[in-house]
Amino acid sequence: MTLAAAEYRRLTATQLRAAYGTGQLSPVEVTEAALAVIAEADPKLNAVTHLDAEGARAQARASEARWRDGKPAGALDGVPTLMKDGLWMTGVPVYRGTAALARHAVVPDTDSPPVARMREDGAILLGKTTMCDLGMFGSGYSSQFGPTRNPHDPARTSGGSSSGSAAAIASGMIPVAIGTDIVGSVRQPAGFCGLVGLKPSYGRVPTWPNSSPAAVAGPLARTVADAALLLDTLARPDVRDFACLAPDLQPWTEGLDRKVAGTRIGWLPAIGFGPSPDPQIAKATAAAVDRLRALGCSVTELAAPFAPGDERPGEDFYRMRPYSELAAVTAEDRAAASAIDAWAAPAGGYSGVDYHRLFLATQTLRARMLAVIDGFDFLVLPTSPILPFPAELPGPEGMSTFAAWTNTFLFNLTEQPAISMPCGRSAEGWPIGFQIVGHRFDDRGVLAMAAAFEAAA
Repeated sequence: MTLAAAEYRRLTATQLRAAYGTGQLSPVEVTEAALAVIAEADPKLNAVTHLDAEGARAQARASEARWRDGKPAGALDGVPTLMKDGLWMTGVPVYRGTAALARHAVVPDTDSPPVARMREDGAILLGKTTMCDLGMFGSGYSSQFGPTRNPHDPARTSGGSSSGSAAAIASGMIPVAIGTDIVGSVRQPAGFCGLVGLKPSYGRVPTWPNSSPAAVAGPLARTVADAALLLDTLARPDVRDFACLAPDLQPWTEGLDRKVAGTRIGWLPAIGFGPSPDPQIAKATAAAVDRLRALGCSVTELAAPFAPGDERPGEDFYRMRPYSELAAVTAEDRAAASAIDAWAAPAGGYSGVDYHRLFLATQTLRARMLAVIDGFDFLVLPTSPILPFPAELPGPEGMSTFAAWTNTFLFNLTEQPAISMPCGRSAEGWPIGFQIVGHRFDDRGVLAMAAAFEAAA
């Protein structure tokens, strides 16, 4: 039996799992369909950096045998996926999107925890996807691989830094993927590509190696059910991550039908700094809030809690990580990645005292943001205040490259779970994202609210 590429593109991981269980589909035919879609779509989108077709076929044959014997390895056995460049995958060079590391790429002899969990559960690891330079652009701009394009409009960016993963799902190459998120790198590409993107509470999904105290890994998918299914695999402990939370033994796919009537929601039309929300984003997200009211939620509109310029200590703090990495390579290497080198360069003038003061400033931002949710069950706001911009640019024209992160980075500092949901499109057909934020550790509540929102669409 041959699975048509057009049919495969529409299938979710949840549907694939059910079809494997009944024998309606085989991981072998699904993997062949995935490879066919990649061959057709990737030349237009530039989402895939490494493809291991023969290795994927071998994994698919092993998965097919497990399903035939009634012994799947896990919830994602036989589901095709691709891994983000920055995640360690045994034997595959890690460039983290930047040509500055082209001569210094790590070739891991082990898997990162999220990759290891996917492999243990029998997912088909097809290869790897693009990301922007060192994960610090809200775009698919990569000095190593070139720009990743948005399937909804290839002239536009897919967002970043999980740029290739989002483009691969939105184009139908794969149904689910793992994103990583330091300032918004799961949610912002989800918003730009019309996907579901969950940044879990800090520590929910073990990560390693970890170069930032705000970094998390989380699901990218087309549906909330698929995001929860992926979290079932990812949210298992790993001794390499000292910050990982104690495991929650209840399946994350349970409780998605929880009633949300009476839920108290704070609505933030604007955060107060960065770009003002595009009028089309303001209209679409206001309609999304009306949908929550129709579900019986109690919604209170809030004034912007911050002022222009309040984000600058956060941006300056985040410059230090890429600067420290670029300072370890030659001027020639840095010249090959001029955009990220220029953005990080101001950190070269920091003293140790400056850096500590910036850290303390981020903690002040954290405290102020946490205070906003006091008295509410959830906050909602646009995922990004801007629409997808041209794919060739590292950031929106005329703005800081950090501008795309202004509605997301605070929730990395606060360690809160936050999910981006598609809520509409611009007149040009570009997706618009709507962000639902919960209290720390209330990942289940965020998933349930997102599922109710999705069902009411």
